[in-house]
Amino acid sequence: MTRSFTDFITEEKQLENYKVVILTVEVGDKSKTAIKFEKQAKKMGMEVLLSDFKTTSLTFNNGKYTLNNKDKSMDISSKDTVVFVRGTPTRDSHLDLISELERIGITCINNRTTISICADKYRSYVRLKDFRLDQPKSVLVPTEDDIDSALEELDTKFPIILKTLRGAGGVGVLFVESKRALDSLVQLIYKQDPETDILIQEYIKTDGDIRVIIVGDNIVGTMKREVVEGDFRSNYTQGGGVKSYDLSEEEIRQCLIAAKAVDGDFVAVDFIPYKGKPYFLEVNSSPGTEGIEEANSGLNIAKEVLEHYRDVNNRFTSPIRCGFHEMVNIKPFGEIETKFDTGNSAYSV
Repeated sequence: MTRSFTDFITEEKQLENYKVVILTVEVGDKSKTAIKFEKQAKKMGMEVLLSDFKTTSLTFNNGKYTLNNKDKSMDISSKDTVVFVRGTPTRDSHLDLISELERIGITCINNRTTISICADKYRSYVRLKDFRLDQPKSVLVPTEDDIDSALEELDTKFPIILKTLRGAGGVGVLFVESKRALDSLVQLIYKQDPETDILIQEYIKTDGDIRVIIVGDNIVGTMKREVVEGDFRSNYTQGGGVKSYDLSEEEIRQCLIAAKAVDGDFVAVDFIPYKGKPYFLEVNSSPGTEGIEEANSGLNIAKEVLEHYRDVNNRFTSPIRCGFHEMVNIKPFGEIETKFDTGNSAYSV
């Protein structure tokens, strides 16, 4: 009988509750998923801190790290704390707080690198391209003087899609039907904000897209989001209808690769079925739960996610240094500073 590698893996689940920190960019009505996570964590008997990035600070006193909110604080450690990031933090101070937490060994869902890749549509495009995943062709438009060269590189007919590199929920995505319209839109965008980054993308007509929620190595929910009537977008937040969707084996395989391409732990992968295979649109590092739960009766994303990290083997930390120099005592030479490396050939150093 042929046995696979996984047959030899004997690592057992080590389940335990942990402290839950939910750091959110969104406040008020926009923080529905964050509030849902808070309620579910409390229901599971976990200690929870829900905090807005703007009012959160990290301190170190008497050998303990503490996260402080304006009206609450929580002692945290790498042994018993998982931080969930809600929304897309773009301010350096918010991202630096994530880096501080990673540096002291806290598991952050998702880590700063994943958040940064997913927040930048072109960087995400390049990353998925590195993993040979099919996508609608995309080209950067660095300035309004580069429109013609970008169109030439895109090499497709109108209509096309124009996107700002940062944006969520379908905001910053425009349907462009002619060269004249493209010129006007690019000029207007750069006049409003000269620092805005823009890309153009080939348009693939579809009746909707597929969203897949992935936690670790597991797909926990899927849905088809239908195109909004009178629009070309299919975001649930824009009013698009949702229904369940059964993935093919190939779609499962490629969606898991897309999540790994951005080093995502809890992400949504969006694609459209085209020419018999998935064409990927983006990976979202802070997916909402409403639409996917509506499409899958009985699904509780917050519970699935929180339960996943009860297994300590699923709590990964971000490496902060590579190729570390060690002091090793080698007889008869005494202490020698060394660097251990697996090497990139047949020999290690």
